[in-house]
Amino acid sequence: MAASHPSTLEEKRRELLRLRLRRKREEALALMGSDRQPVSPLVPLSPAGTKPPLFLVHAAGGSVAPYAALAALLGDDRPVYALEDPGLHGATIGERRLPALAATYLAAVRAAQPDGPLHVGGWSVGGAVALEMARQDGDVALTFVLDTAIPDEAPSRPGDDELSAWFAADVAAMGAEPAEAELAERFPVFAANVRALLTFRPSRVDSRVVLLCAEGSGPGRLDGWRAYADEIQVVRGDHYTMLRPPHIEALAEAMRDRLREVGVR
Repeated sequence: MAASHPSTLEEKRRELLRLRLRRKREEALALMGSDRQPVSPLVPLSPAGTKPPLFLVHAAGGSVAPYAALAALLGDDRPVYALEDPGLHGATIGERRLPALAATYLAAVRAAQPDGPLHVGGWSVGGAVALEMARQDGDVALTFVLDTAIPDEAPSRPGDDELSAWFAADVAAMGAEPAEAELAERFPVFAANVRALLTFRPSRVDSRVVLLCAEGSGPGRLDGWRAYADEIQVVRGDHYTMLRPPHIEALAEAMRDRLREVGVR
């Protein structure tokens, strides 16, 4: 598959978004200097503001691109950072365990916000990582879980062929058309994150946990979270369209409301 020039308005919008995110990451790397220190996974999506920042963990694909539009809708005074998978930028991937991934990301978050309760969240796999970050830190005011699935009690162990099919479906549902070389680079990240999620078992944490579940995901996802979430709300769209117009506005409103509520407590 060869790379092609964007033709439709939606394709042009996605290409512009990718360029903006690339520029943000390059700016962040420049600020860190060139001393060959490990690159922080934090990407500033909307860093300005005086309110406590919100930290969003990437989904299975590893990119923070799905959060860019959401960050712009969470309020002018709300800093928003996202955690991007270092495997997309040359870091060793290998076999992963979700608690270790959460610990790595928590260290980066606490480097940015050393004091005070955190506000974290994530979509899909990112919701599971965010919940584990809340468990490990113990001082998290609010945890958003955005349409995250809870695996079966007996975890499956999919092979590369099955994961490749899942990856292709995920890329198609995202509306992306990356070149073959980019697909080859991204698949190991996707596979490692999905395998880590399949061993995930949620637990109650000392944080207000809010599950925002897509209406297209069905009642089974809601039932699985009732023992772990303090609040469950169904939002418009399916697993993918909940983060796109026109449904993203309702998702952002629900998140703004919860952030405002914990801010006055």
